[in-house]
Amino acid sequence: MRKMKTKIIISSSIVLIIIFVFLKGGYYLINPDLRGEDILSQQGISTPTVIAHRGFSLIAPESTRPAYEKARDIGVDYLEADVQRTSDGELIIFHDETLTRSSNIDEVYPEQTQKEVGEFTYEELKKLDFGSWFNDKYPHYASLDYRGLNILKLKDLIHIAREGNHTPGLILESKHPEKYPGIEKEIVQVLKEENWLNNKEINDFPKVSNSDETFAKTIFFSYSKNSLQEFKNIKPEIPRLLLITDTMISQRSWDSWLDTADKLADGLGVKGFMIWPWHRAAAHERKKFVFPYTINKLWKINILANFQSSGYITDHPKLVLSFLERLPDLPEFTELTENR
Repeated sequence: MRKMKTKIIISSSIVLIIIFVFLKGGYYLINPDLRGEDILSQQGISTPTVIAHRGFSLIAPESTRPAYEKARDIGVDYLEADVQRTSDGELIIFHDETLTRSSNIDEVYPEQTQKEVGEFTYEELKKLDFGSWFNDKYPHYASLDYRGLNILKLKDLIHIAREGNHTPGLILESKHPEKYPGIEKEIVQVLKEENWLNNKEINDFPKVSNSDETFAKTIFFSYSKNSLQEFKNIKPEIPRLLLITDTMISQRSWDSWLDTADKLADGLGVKGFMIWPWHRAAAHERKKFVFPYTINKLWKINILANFQSSGYITDHPKLVLSFLERLPDLPEFTELTENR
């Protein structure tokens, strides 16, 4: 009897959840909001936007030259990168706080494995191998070319974006900005020095549909409200995106995050499973675009496409571009599975 009551309670809960979903925004499941393209077009961003998360990081070591070159050469719209600063002031591309996961620091500096990346000089980081770990962890995609890869500077990433037949934009995340006071100003300064803020310098950027706006070569990402405010103060015309984790979503309502974005950002980046159609509609009502991350499976792409997703932040840009029928004919890229 107790088990039967439990089943009844669970069944009733499921029914209530279904009813809540349809009352909350069932309309948008059937009729997805279509304003995302116009909102992105006003920002100078092509849609649906394909963003290579740390490069083509499914098949190459993340945040390294091969990963970014492979993403560039298959025609992504943007290369996404995390920017941190060395102890001697160089802006580098690296995601983690420490170096243990994606370098051979345990071999080169065995007594310093717990030090954060920002505590090393650039010359010290150049002694590390940022590629061999990938060969060991993902032998299916291993390559001799990945051995001995150097860490990239922000300047290197700009050069990589320019060097191919196709020129993607850059999405730059200020990583752990509270540890690097003033990094926003330094990022903008490097972009200026490299003439990256001048759209007239390169003519091969993606076309932005339904808009006369020039392509947005740069977008700033951050989880930090303070960092986004700094970017807004320094370069308000460059689009900004507020990143939100699933934990952050559970702490505050979606409308509350939209209130925050109203003051700081032009869009929001959320975990893919949180991009409910009614969330998108509410964001579009405030003229905010929404990018889901990290979308690496075909079934996720299918669902988001049915919801008319404005973009895809992905480790597997080839899969997304293929789904969108935007993949160039490049025989050097072998067929890839969805899973590593």
